[in-house]
Amino acid sequence: MKRRFLLLAGLAGCASPLLPPEDPPAPMVATIYVLDHEWHTEISVPTDLLTGGLTRFRSIFPGAAYVSFGFGERLYFQKAQTGAVDMVSAIFPGPGTVLTTALAGAPSEMYADVEMVPIRVTQAELDRLADFLWESLERTPNDALVRLGDGKFKGYVFYGAAPTYSGFYTCNTWTMDGLDRAGLKAGAAGVLFAYQVMDAARAIARRPGRS
Repeated sequence: MKRRFLLLAGLAGCASPLLPPEDPPAPMVATIYVLDHEWHTEISVPTDLLTGGLTRFRSIFPGAAYVSFGFGERLYFQKAQTGAVDMVSAIFPGPGTVLTTALAGAPSEMYADVEMVPIRVTQAELDRLADFLWESLERTPNDALVRLGDGKFKGYVFYGAAPTYSGFYTCNTWTMDGLDRAGLKAGAAGVLFAYQVMDAARAIARRPGRS
């Protein structure tokens, strides 16, 4: 009988300890947008909740509710007119650029004919995305942004990009990297085309708790 009691006591000692209750899921505090400009995708973020270096854009674009960021090949992206030679040249590795677009409202309010996917995010996810966007911007040794020039519309500004653009690291690969960096588990590997990005964005937006 004593031996049986000791055996039961030993089994009880191997039982899993009671775990403390899990913290409630972090609240969704903001909506980011993934925009599809036909072959090119961008990420649009709300300015009021930005953290880190990206807060600089509040003074660059005062009054902007959202700022969109898109990555591209430096020369091709800034040309008003492009041809076949430009497209072929953009395949080879070269300097990149980040096009920033100031929006007075959410993209859903500002664009009538642009495909987009809104994604609800937590503050931590937005913070990580902001870090990724900031690190994508080329900066001088004294931490100044490398401003390349204005785009063809008011509120469009080109900045130097830290990453190198190539046919294997496109604007769409970059967009997926940003979603991955935010912690949204988009799956950037192998993505080159806009439709792949938008399919992934829709899948993220459909996940439980994102509505």
